[in-house]
Amino acid sequence: MRARASLENKGAFAAGAVPEMIADSWHRCLRHGLDPLGEPTDAVLSYGKLRERLEKHERLLSIVRPELELLSKQIAGTNYLTAFADREGIVLDVIMDNEFKESDCSRSINLGSIWSEEMRGTNALGLALHAGKTAMVTGGEHFFSKHGGVSCVSTPIFDSKGEIVGLLDASSEVAARQFHTQALVSLAALNIENRLFVDEHRKDIILQFHPREEYLSTQSVGMISIDQHGNLTGINRRAADILNGIETHGEKSFEQVFQNRFSAALKPLMQGDVIRLVDWLNSSYFARLRITRPHARGTISRQSVSLSVPAVFSLKASTGRLVIRDEQVADCFRLALRSAKVGAPLAVIGDAGTGKTTFAQTVHTEINPAKPLIVLDCSMIKFESDGEGLIAEVLGATEKTNFNINSGGTLVLENLAKIDTAAAEKLAHVVNRLLQSKTKSNWLIISTGTAKFVCDKDWLPTVKMSLSGLSQVSLQLPNLLERTDFSQIAQAMLDKMSEDYRLSTGAIEALKRMPYDQNLNDLDNRLKILMVQCPGGIIREEQVIRHLTQSQSKETACPKCIGNTAREAKCNEINRVFRQCNSNVALASRKLGVSRNTVYSHVTT
Repeated sequence: MRARASLENKGAFAAGAVPEMIADSWHRCLRHGLDPLGEPTDAVLSYGKLRERLEKHERLLSIVRPELELLSKQIAGTNYLTAFADREGIVLDVIMDNEFKESDCSRSINLGSIWSEEMRGTNALGLALHAGKTAMVTGGEHFFSKHGGVSCVSTPIFDSKGEIVGLLDASSEVAARQFHTQALVSLAALNIENRLFVDEHRKDIILQFHPREEYLSTQSVGMISIDQHGNLTGINRRAADILNGIETHGEKSFEQVFQNRFSAALKPLMQGDVIRLVDWLNSSYFARLRITRPHARGTISRQSVSLSVPAVFSLKASTGRLVIRDEQVADCFRLALRSAKVGAPLAVIGDAGTGKTTFAQTVHTEINPAKPLIVLDCSMIKFESDGEGLIAEVLGATEKTNFNINSGGTLVLENLAKIDTAAAEKLAHVVNRLLQSKTKSNWLIISTGTAKFVCDKDWLPTVKMSLSGLSQVSLQLPNLLERTDFSQIAQAMLDKMSEDYRLSTGAIEALKRMPYDQNLNDLDNRLKILMVQCPGGIIREEQVIRHLTQSQSKETACPKCIGNTAREAKCNEINRVFRQCNSNVALASRKLGVSRNTVYSHVTT
């Protein structure tokens, strides 16, 4: 290259002989007094200074590292190095393959090394830092001839205020694939910026928007953060590009950017809906809310767990309100409170998983909140205990004659219909002692089961008399799909598991279409699957269908491939790998060697 030879021999070169960014950098290096044939300054931080810098940027590095590892895998096999440097060009993380480790360049790119133009001459890290945009420096374009055997690409990473927080770099001795590498580095930097944006604005409302609705789930989405008063607190680079022509810097409000009223837009967004926004240049966008997880704080407490299952155990009073928006459940609850207030035992009947024990907990909370709530599984009463022993066990006494029957409280009898003759006699003794207690603190007895309790004809008359009175007031709980408050139940259960998730209207409708043999138990299990499979935020209809119906899906090609044998075979293979990858589109696309859009277009669910 003539320009290179002229630089080395004369310290000057012809205008236009090299790209403008490179030419400007060479001129700066010459002004700094650098010699292209000399040795670059091998500037490296001391161990103590490096440790301080790593601790300072610990959170940022935790966000960068996964993308750096993914980038390394994407360009693997090309004699490569990937690195992250801070806003001063100091390398804080490096990944390189064995082949690159053997090169001379690898000995100068290490943790703590400083890659500013003043010390290292023209290089991708220093040039991207100076220019504030992606820079590619190939072979002889480096100022120092010593660096002529390597080609580098570097991209700055910006925070939500538009300031550079670091740089991502990929270097290789193979220059042929640098344009491909540049696209991968830019994408990785964009992913880091988006993750950093979400991390910085966890306490704010984060709005995702794009002119095309199908792009709302991609990394090219624009994001703005808004406080509770509707003021903009941050904007990512993509959002600034999308809103080009509208002033977004400084103290701006939502309504200074968009024509929509903030309060009116927020309500459907909080319900998980996608809405239309119009800016003041009359450009239209699709928008939805992104719900974020708050940072975990404090330490995790540890406790030992016994795997033995006792017949008697205590429950805490219900801390949350039972969802009672269904008319039948509300009527049951009203009758239960009336029965409890007059001291009448009551029976709660319902199929498996209809919430009988939770119902009993809530009644106890209303009537006896400060008193003990004890549950007795009637199918597990031990034969070796006599009546007094069972009373002692129920009331938590250490000796048969040392129990406090005067405290009052609630006794819940589970599986009463499964009790056998010997256990029934003991239970009758307990019931008589509790109901005949002549104290002001009464005991409320609630039995639960899938059918109304009927005494065995062979039982003693005294046993029948004691236990038959337990079901004089019977309340029937409806199955889950018969309830009119399904959506409120689903969201309440999800809130109890985590505050990071919400169900969209479409997701709730998709859940309603599924069978629930175990009622609330099935819903609980499905919500947990969705929490595992979906990132924090709003769970949408397509995610419910994808993650909860894959086990039921048959190997059927998508509609556009049916009828073409070759295309059907390819489509079935894509669906098979997609299911094998637990419905992870990104993982399936990498395994198959195809784009994510290809996987999306063939997934039949």
